[in-house]
Amino acid sequence: MKSDACGSIEELGERIASGLSPVKVVEGCLERIHDLNGQIRAMIFVSETEALDAALQAEREIRSGRRRGPLHGVPIAIKDVVDVKHWPTTGGSRLFGDRVAQNTAACVANLQAAGAIVIGKTNLHELCAGGHDNPWFGKVVNPLDRSRGTGGTSSGSAAAVAAGFCAAAIGTDTGGSNRSPAAATGLFGYKPSNGLIDTNGVMGIAPSLDCVGVLARSARDVRLMTEALAGTRLSVQDGKQSASGTGLTIGVCPELTGAPVDSTVETALAALFDRSNVRTVEVAFGDREEFVAAGLTILQYEFAQIYREPIERNPDLVGEAVRAFLQDGIGIGADVYDRAVEVREEACRRVMARMAGLDALAVPTAPGSAPRLADELTQVNGELVPWGMAGGRFRRWANMLAMPALAVPLDVPGGLPVSVQLAALPGRDAALLDLVEALTGS
Repeated sequence: MKSDACGSIEELGERIASGLSPVKVVEGCLERIHDLNGQIRAMIFVSETEALDAALQAEREIRSGRRRGPLHGVPIAIKDVVDVKHWPTTGGSRLFGDRVAQNTAACVANLQAAGAIVIGKTNLHELCAGGHDNPWFGKVVNPLDRSRGTGGTSSGSAAAVAAGFCAAAIGTDTGGSNRSPAAATGLFGYKPSNGLIDTNGVMGIAPSLDCVGVLARSARDVRLMTEALAGTRLSVQDGKQSASGTGLTIGVCPELTGAPVDSTVETALAALFDRSNVRTVEVAFGDREEFVAAGLTILQYEFAQIYREPIERNPDLVGEAVRAFLQDGIGIGADVYDRAVEVREEACRRVMARMAGLDALAVPTAPGSAPRLADELTQVNGELVPWGMAGGRFRRWANMLAMPALAVPLDVPGGLPVSVQLAALPGRDAALLDLVEALTGS
């Protein structure tokens, strides 16, 4: 096992239940981290002793007939904005370089109660607000192609899964931060319905948009992780039936992004929906530019409320990109913020009405495949386009509308994968995951 990549939760759980030692699994992950992390820079903190101790305990419990479920003995990595007791939580910044968590975040405690083994903390964009080149921990390299990056801000979480350092990872998603790196690395990246997973013990970025979510290798793995993090089983609401094999109506909304996508994305998306039980309908979305601007206003204003004081006390402990982001937030008045909230509420009412009768909404996760590591540009029909700036159009809408959204990888023959998001009405996480499983078989 030591030289092998860590498999999916579903696969690994079955092998552990059949006798594979969790200690061997964790040893294999730690060996891969030793061999590859210096180049990939996915992990910024690893606790080998605790991980091995937890693996040994899991092995003893499982062999004595006390298996807790499919996550028991499975290694997981966590974005370094989520607290684990006695571990640092830096937010990827020197500003919190000396901070040690006094308690474990509620969602992580749930995960550990399910038997998962937390191996360490992952790299990220500084305070989830800086650029892809973290000034303290460096750029995260894409394991699929070392000349490419992973997007952000949960960059290290995606790279850790793609590199086989763990079976799945926790990230946070305030404006697409799980879905963006999932798109770059061929993974499933989940932003659940706002509030489904407890954010107690998680560093806030913009509290009205913040969500904890999952990066994993399949929709089934996403479900297992989401249920463990939330501490509850996901069930279909309102008597709505599962999407397994029955007719599906999926909305597409080009007006929502208002930006071109590469032809590889369009081709892969058409192939996904080219089946007899899927019907697509176009959904209108008015006042897009005001909506996009409102999302950025809310993000920057709420960030400034949290971080203005600590950053202004120690400006040299954050990078230039974070300081610039903060200054934009400081310049936003309460009246402008209040108007942005009104725009958000108005958009929610419109979209909820237009989603009636639809099983899901489909939106490209990004305009192209993984961005270049050097400058975070991606190619769109022969032109280079900024990957990160696309977030406001391609991904933040789900946080603004409180909708669950799952980035789904799409194969491109001879090239890097691309991605589409499938989203559902708030609270319909179970139905959404059922639908994605039906479409992808994973």
